[in-house]
Amino acid sequence: MTDSPAQDTPDPRSGDEPTDEELAAFDLDHDGKISIVESERARLGIVDARLEEIAEEGGLKGKLAEGAHHLLDKLDND
Repeated sequence: MTDSPAQDTPDPRSGDEPTDEELAAFDLDHDGKISIVESERARLGIVDARLEEIAEEGGLKGKLAEGAHHLLDKLDND
């Protein structure tokens, strides 16, 4: 029997009940549940923020991150 590592935030797909703070942050349609779509949009937000950080570093990696950031923004805002 192996122990699985503890997660900092409960996965809405795992059956754990979200906290009031998680509902306020992630429940976009205010139905009292965090759907898979809402969870993935939150994950995209984290990826987008990391791309912005990398873009600020400059260089080729920064330019690629900036392009990916702009593309992700267009997809997320549509």
